Amino acid sequence: MTLLLRALTPADAAVAAALHARAFDDPWSEASFAAQFAATGAVTLGAFEEGELTAFALFQDTAGEADLLTVATHPARRGEGLARRLITRIIDDLARQGITRVTLDVAEDNAPARHLYAALGFTEDGRRPRYYTAGRQVPADAVLMSKRLNG
Repeated sequence: MTLLLRALTPADAAVAAALHARAFDDPWSEASFAAQFAATGAVTLGAFEEGELTAFALFQDTAGEADLLTVATHPARRGEGLARRLITRIIDDLARQGITRVTLDVAEDNAPARHLYAALGFTEDGRRPRYYTAGRQVPADAVLMSKRLNG
């Protein structure tokens, strides 16, 4: 199978929303993805195999910094390095464009994602107590992380 990486557009909103719903307990709507993909400063990358979206990452570039808004991988494809590949590629592109810092938040109980972000050079900056509630009996803190680019 050949992996095609390409930017996502509002035309991809339905498939992104469907994948997001498979990956998260509190998924974004198709309308939310359409608006995000069309927004000024949106930086997206999707991984397609045989025409099917298997993973994607969405960043928002604002005033010299970028925020990782969401990343999703098809549950059957987790652990294959797709998210790492997408995030690395986008961060490399952002650095070439002069972005100086990338931020994100991740649920404290999402060990695989936290491990990935740490391996990519993100460090913990703080927390938002009890931020994540969907699919949980007890809310989880959001761990705030960032990575400096270009020095």
